[in-house]
Amino acid sequence: MAIPTPADARRETVRRIVRQTLAERLAELLDTNVEAIGSLGGPPGRAPCLAAPWSRVGLSLSHEPGLSLAAVRLHGPVGIDLFRLGTALPDLERLSRDYLGPATAAMLAAQPDAERQTAFAKAWTTHEARLKCLGLALDEWSPTLARHLARCRTASLTAPENGHWVAALAIAD
Repeated sequence: MAIPTPADARRETVRRIVRQTLAERLAELLDTNVEAIGSLGGPPGRAPCLAAPWSRVGLSLSHEPGLSLAAVRLHGPVGIDLFRLGTALPDLERLSRDYLGPATAAMLAAQPDAERQTAFAKAWTTHEARLKCLGLALDEWSPTLARHLARCRTASLTAPENGHWVAALAIAD
């Protein structure tokens, strides 16, 4: 689900808005009340989680100024990631090479300048969604990591706001 948030809001404010909205939607999905859902535990930077009897429900969040996404999978892990186009990136080539691997870095380097950021955003959100789905931290690319991430199926998402957003969803089989 897409949750509009104030673009200039502090991280804690966005976190509270998103978790409250997610708790309300989960209460509907699980046919219970918001109080039974609880606070959606988990530290900042980690996926929220539900207590028993819903501990198998997979949850994932992604935030950018002005918009947050939440994904729910009732029977297993899920990952979601969001990228706002136009975000200044310090060194796209290095980021691609270090985190996305040589094949993706080469593909991105071959893109025309005007298309490179969108191509990077698609590759990056897919990568991050897979990491979140598997509960892995961001780490430099390796063949071993690539094999782990290949266990996830991914889909690009159509995000709102006139194409200024790129998003991806991942689920593990």
